[in-house]
Amino acid sequence: MEDLSKKPVKICNDCFLLKLTKDKLKAVLQLVSEDDRFESVPFDEIVKEVQSHGVSFGFVQKLPPAREGKTVIASGTPAVAGENAKVKPVVKPVIVSRAKSLKPGQDRVDFRELGHIVNVPKGQLLLRKIPATAGTPGKNVLGEEIPCKPGKDVNIKCGPGVALSEDGLQVTALVDGKFVMGDGKPAVYEEHIITGNVDMAVGNIAFCGTKLEITGEVLPGFKIKCKGDIFIGKGVNNVQLLAGGAVRISGGVVGQDAEIRAKGDIALDFCENFGLIETRGSLRVDNFVVQGRVKTGGSMMVVGGKGTVIGGKYVIGGSMYVKDLGSEAEVVTEVTVGLKPELEKKKRQVEAAKEYWPNRMNEILKNISTLNEMKKTEGKNFGGEKAGVLAELNKMMPEVMEKNNQLTEMQMQLDKELEQASSEAIYVYGSLYPGVAVTIGKAVRVIDKLDRMVVVELNKSTLQIHVRSMTAEEKEMVA
Repeated sequence: MEDLSKKPVKICNDCFLLKLTKDKLKAVLQLVSEDDRFESVPFDEIVKEVQSHGVSFGFVQKLPPAREGKTVIASGTPAVAGENAKVKPVVKPVIVSRAKSLKPGQDRVDFRELGHIVNVPKGQLLLRKIPATAGTPGKNVLGEEIPCKPGKDVNIKCGPGVALSEDGLQVTALVDGKFVMGDGKPAVYEEHIITGNVDMAVGNIAFCGTKLEITGEVLPGFKIKCKGDIFIGKGVNNVQLLAGGAVRISGGVVGQDAEIRAKGDIALDFCENFGLIETRGSLRVDNFVVQGRVKTGGSMMVVGGKGTVIGGKYVIGGSMYVKDLGSEAEVVTEVTVGLKPELEKKKRQVEAAKEYWPNRMNEILKNISTLNEMKKTEGKNFGGEKAGVLAELNKMMPEVMEKNNQLTEMQMQLDKELEQASSEAIYVYGSLYPGVAVTIGKAVRVIDKLDRMVVVELNKSTLQIHVRSMTAEEKEMVA
């Protein structure tokens, strides 16, 4: 028997030429003569003779219509190649390229400086790998298996701040930070650096990492938020800044709409005509403070440079250390020391409650008294709406009295806490000017004469604020 895979053979009394396609996936019948017809030979006989030449797979049920004297009697199944492994992002990352980022003379890229911020929390699934498939083998018309080409695998190489699962199929964030694909490697960076100013080209910033650094200044109207620390190389103007850690501004804070809030310590060069600086920690200003509001959980220190604090309102949880407090023009400068933010909040709540509940109780008592007089006068004729109002007021009275009793207890507790906080003081290493209003505990005093190198504190015996000269040790505290 002739080898059909090498050359065609004539079958059915030399009426048809049987040949295979090069890939052996089709067995083709071709008429030898224009006078021959496929219908002239029974289909079963054709199949048997084709089988006798080694074709064993993929026979058609009946011969399809001939085209140009040819028809296909058997078709194999081609092999299906496997699909390559794919890596799909669960969170769309910032994609940066070393080639595009390098400047002349640079041999490395700091990916902390590149791209916008895509914040991800610790534990966030970042990438998912779909494994390569093996593919499906085929079979030619001779019944021979056609091997399939398996898909290519992809090895995920990781940068810092991420972890690859043991099966190599998932990439997860190990830290809070920004998600970056740098040179094809997933990474989460806890630090983000902006080289230059924060302006319209940069926009507002929200970063969940441990450190946000801005080398320039922040222009008016922008909002900066960071879960960790914020470092700004120059000043900020009418900016809202919120930090879960510390804040360091190598410049000033200016503008009535400027608000700086932090859970950690705040340090800056100066602040002038600003809205609010608030921290649970301490505040250090290296030059001067003019007209603004400050709230701190710790101390406030303004002893570098001019070291002046002029105008504004300052609620300090610890003590205040300053060169000059107030001014020759006797600008009103209000300073409260020893009042931590949580205690100040409680004080405001108590003061608001004192504005409402005693007045409310007096109003109810007055109305009850008036309605009772009317009841005595009218006797049996007292009823209807007036009787309903009286009943409702009598029902409300126990609750209102309880609120006032609670308020008395809250006031007593607040007084106790204020007394405990009264050990803080104001240390003035230069001049203390008239016009400064000082509050320590429940005591208030407005300074009415100029003093130098003094301590303003609460006398525990008299519960009055007094001003005394600094001791030698106190003078050395910030030397």
